[in-house]
Amino acid sequence: MKQSIYIIIPVHNRKTLTLACLENLQISGDLQKYYVIVVDDGSSDHTSEEIASNYPEVTVLKGDGNLWWTGAIKLGMEYAYQQGAEYIIWLNDDVIPQPNTLPLLIEFLQNHPHSIVAPTCLDDNHHTVIPNGCIGRTPIIANPNQVTTVHSVSGYCVAFPAKICETIGYPDAKKYPHYGGDDMYTLQAHRQGFTIYLLGEAKVQLVNYQPSINKQQLLKYTHHQLSKTINLTFFTIKSPFYLPSQYHYLSQKYNIFLGSLLFTIKLTGWLLYLLTHLLFKPSHHEPKNTP
Repeated sequence: MKQSIYIIIPVHNRKTLTLACLENLQISGDLQKYYVIVVDDGSSDHTSEEIASNYPEVTVLKGDGNLWWTGAIKLGMEYAYQQGAEYIIWLNDDVIPQPNTLPLLIEFLQNHPHSIVAPTCLDDNHHTVIPNGCIGRTPIIANPNQVTTVHSVSGYCVAFPAKICETIGYPDAKKYPHYGGDDMYTLQAHRQGFTIYLLGEAKVQLVNYQPSINKQQLLKYTHHQLSKTINLTFFTIKSPFYLPSQYHYLSQKYNIFLGSLLFTIKLTGWLLYLLTHLLFKPSHHEPKNTP
């Protein structure tokens, strides 16, 4: 009989990653011990059909493509809570838990009531530790074999008691549709008295990890038209620089005054970096020197 523990995996058009994630859960035995909920937000690559064919024990909840990460997580949490879940685990499909990681997280929660716990996150390519916790504005890593307390955690892999839904509700998918919902939800839990831990002996690998917020990442949204660059960078939900979420995050993390000030400073820096790149980048059409 399965334990009353629900793993929620939000997915969208990453069938290969999703199936690899489920295969890893099967090999480790976690698929057999826990309930697995895949929230497929409108995939067009037959993700749901492949899951139904290869992993019939997995429950698939479907979205129309407008759930994004936070909405998918929220839908999965609502379902798990309605099913009587005792514990819930967030798990992205590009995150591979090492053997016994998820049981370690659950055992830790059982021994530390009213807490949230996340594992050490390793870059799959370089095997370096990725910061997945935060205290104030300082990123924190989970050092191997140490237990560290933080104020919030990223949503790569996070475990917590389902009763948290009774205390603070569900992640805010309106303010933070794709980015920020994980950090803000766990920060809100911290402010309501939940202790958040990074458990060093539990480890996961992040497949093809790339930092989402740095100036270099701005360049992936550049277009030869400035107006289109601005729209893609700052007003597209899938961009980590999506301004509404950035504003809400800073305002809620600090306060309206300080948050607005930090938001203005960040936006000014991003705009200057973009404009500098667009206006002064070397031309690829300069004439070659002739002898």
